[in-house]
Amino acid sequence: MNILEFSGSNPRISLLARSTSTGPEAELVRAFKPYIPACFRWQRGDVAIFNEPKIETGFPDLVAAQYSPESFAEWSQARLKLIPIDLKVIHHLLQVKGADSETLLPTLGIGARVLLASLERLLDANMITRFKGKWQPRSRKAVFGIRSIMAVEAKMKNWLDAFHQGQLNQWFASESYVLSPVEKPQASVLDRSRKTGVGILLLNGTRVRCLRKAEKVKIPASYGSWLFNEWIGRRLHES
Repeated sequence: MNILEFSGSNPRISLLARSTSTGPEAELVRAFKPYIPACFRWQRGDVAIFNEPKIETGFPDLVAAQYSPESFAEWSQARLKLIPIDLKVIHHLLQVKGADSETLLPTLGIGARVLLASLERLLDANMITRFKGKWQPRSRKAVFGIRSIMAVEAKMKNWLDAFHQGQLNQWFASESYVLSPVEKPQASVLDRSRKTGVGILLLNGTRVRCLRKAEKVKIPASYGSWLFNEWIGRRLHES
């Protein structure tokens, strides 16, 4: 298993990230990183680690995405030109299994020119085709190489804030966790985990324990999942 780490911003692949954080929570995240491969031990593939990437819902402390390198082997240069609206369009097309332009316009709430330009970029990137008047996405496996996305929010004690960010991370992640050094969380914490679907990871000394598994969500869960997919592909094919 290879580890591909993203630290800081990388304008060449359109990735923005918060500058390196300091403090006990940052140290907690750093101490957790060596255990990340074990989280994916039952699956084959490589792992990409993102440190505080900037997305619409904020700056998740840590995001680990397991991906299939072979899924990025046919990456085209045209995909480097894709912008967020294109990822929203391809995500929607995958959800509805294809649609015509007349349906896409009111559903996506964008102008005709914007939609046409987006569809042209997706065509150039070989992510969609046109069949019987409908725009059809290629298979998910052909265009989306990530198998799972684990988001981690580290907090020393403030469980309320941790679960709030953990829920925001469910927007793009297949599994969202709170990471804490607390040895025995209170019953109210476990109850919040059950209600939100956000899992709990405990790091005590040199031992990591999954107190409660996160509720799994199918990905891509939103265009946010696609952002991580494109960052990985662009990094693998950086010139």
